[in-house]
Amino acid sequence: MEAVYPSLPSKKETLTNDIVTLMSRKNDMSFDEFRNINDNAERVANKIYKICALETPSIPAMIRWIEQTFGFKIFIRSVDYLPASCAGIVYFDKSAGGYQIKLNENDLLRRQRFTLCHEIAHIIRNMSMVYGFSTGDIHSAKGLERFCDRFAAAFLMPSDIFIRKWRSLSNKDLLTKARIAEFFDVSIEAVSYRVLDLNISNHF
Repeated sequence: MEAVYPSLPSKKETLTNDIVTLMSRKNDMSFDEFRNINDNAERVANKIYKICALETPSIPAMIRWIEQTFGFKIFIRSVDYLPASCAGIVYFDKSAGGYQIKLNENDLLRRQRFTLCHEIAHIIRNMSMVYGFSTGDIHSAKGLERFCDRFAAAFLMPSDIFIRKWRSLSNKDLLTKARIAEFFDVSIEAVSYRVLDLNISNHF
């Protein structure tokens, strides 16, 4: 089924300048790099969420904004040849004029959604280099993967909505996480990590 995208805001240029400004912030290296990476990923994801004027997370809307703003296409396909240890890959395909994202079709669809957002975060960092801005100082492959994981979590489970949903449920632990996973269409594992990220495990 063809995805239906919401129309982009009329002040696209101003909003795009805002996201460029956010992504150009350099990490203060006097702080722990891990925390800075998390903070940068949260800011970028939240800004894109607001730019797309979303009420609920929409990967197609984010892709539409990226394609229209930066002038390239994103092609997505689930494939059966990736090893079990590889959830997805992304690379620029010059002949196609855009990025190819391959997802492991053996993974559950919810995990594929998270992987897709993770790979889109790689694209965001790549295009930041092309356009002369940065998503922050990241000095290791591990740091880069953390940025992409946190971006995916922040976009699919926006902090304000997530915290409200978490506090609205009175059940404990696994049942609560299962209900939230259903609401955001993510895995229980992703919800568990998000609870830790936001430090709300005892907030009911």
